[in-house]
Amino acid sequence: MNEYEPNPKLQNLVKQPPKDNKKPILILVGVIVLLVFIIFIMSLSGTKVVEKEVEKKQSLDEVTLELENFIDENSLDALDAYGMDGLVRVAINKICTGVYNCKEISGEEISDYIKNVFDKEVTFSNINCEINDGVLYTYDSVNNKFVFTGEHAHNAISTKPIYTKVYSINRKDDRITLVLNKLYYDPVRSDYITADPLGIYQIFNANDYMHTTNYGEDVDLTKLSAAYENNYDKLKNTGTRYKYTFVKKGVRYILEEYEVLGGEEE
Repeated sequence: MNEYEPNPKLQNLVKQPPKDNKKPILILVGVIVLLVFIIFIMSLSGTKVVEKEVEKKQSLDEVTLELENFIDENSLDALDAYGMDGLVRVAINKICTGVYNCKEISGEEISDYIKNVFDKEVTFSNINCEINDGVLYTYDSVNNKFVFTGEHAHNAISTKPIYTKVYSINRKDDRITLVLNKLYYDPVRSDYITADPLGIYQIFNANDYMHTTNYGEDVDLTKLSAAYENNYDKLKNTGTRYKYTFVKKGVRYILEEYEVLGGEEE
């Protein structure tokens, strides 16, 4: 045997290199990738089903509550006294509610209120008293503010009803019409609880519903509301009702139209 020729017995004792175990793994990965690709292609060729989230439509009860809150928060009952021609006066009433000695009111604040609630713009000028006995607020155009003249001895009109009830609510497209019955009481103007702030349309004799409180005589609202509800079918078309037409713009409401109704018209 040649001294350089490998010994077969020694060759058998030499450790052989390990077999390559990566090939099965690569094959498995390839199969998975192929399956994913096939599924993707099949999904593209199939019919797409797009699930669109449908916004829940509010019930009329929910809308009613929301609009009643809107009227209350923006002091829109003042429209019953001043009307849509008196939007500046309505704005002043809202801005001055709960404010002591409210003698000067910013024109900018009034403009913002009217724009936000009615989506309208108004031209400012002096504001006459509702009984036409002179100027109530003078408009200062230089400083853009209204100044109370303080020359009126009579009481202001009551702009807050003591009881409100929904007569009807209707929704058509993006417009909602809300009709309200209201009860007002102003002892300076009338001895009656009336359907209007001026004390014209009499509903109940106030003396029948008074009780004593820590602040003197006042209307017993529990007794009054029970009497009104029990006789509502007879009283709902007595005097006046108040019709509001709202439209929703984005997430907020706009009061588009306001009317005072009489009799059974609506």
